[in-house]
Amino acid sequence: MLETMGRPLIGLVCALSLGGCAVFAPPYDPTLDSKITTAYEGVAKLAAEAEMGLYVDKATYPGKIETYADIQAALAVAAVRAATQPYAAKPAQKAIDAEVSLIKGCSAQVQGLAQLHQLQGIVPNTGATTAMMVSCDQAAKAVTAMK
Repeated sequence: MLETMGRPLIGLVCALSLGGCAVFAPPYDPTLDSKITTAYEGVAKLAAEAEMGLYVDKATYPGKIETYADIQAALAVAAVRAATQPYAAKPAQKAIDAEVSLIKGCSAQVQGLAQLHQLQGIVPNTGATTAMMVSCDQAAKAVTAMK
C-alpha cells in the first residue's frame, strides 16, 4: 500500500520541481539564443582580427562599420527579446533584468571598441578587446543558461 501511495507523491514532487523553474528563470527562447550567439560570434571574430593587427590604422574603420552594425543589431534584438520574456514570479523577473543588463553591457563594449577603432585604430596586445570579450561572454552565458 505504501508503494502505491508513493508513486503519486513522487509524480507530484517531480511536477512541482519542474514547474518551479518558471519561478526562478524565464522560459527558453530560441530566437534570443540565436541572436546572442550571432552577436557573440561576430564579437569573437572582430576581436581576433583586431588582435592580429588588422585594425591598427583608423582608416580601416569604414570597412568594418557593417560588422559593428550587424553585431549591434543582433544585440538589440536579443535585448528586446530578453526584456519581453514572460515570467511567472518576481525571481524570474530579476533573472530577466540581469540578462538584459548583461546584453546591454556587451553592446556598450562593442560601441566603445567601435569608437576606439574610428578615432585611432586598435593596437594588438593592449587589452583593447578584453572588456568587450568578457562582457559579451557573460551575456552569452546568461542567455544559454536558460536552456
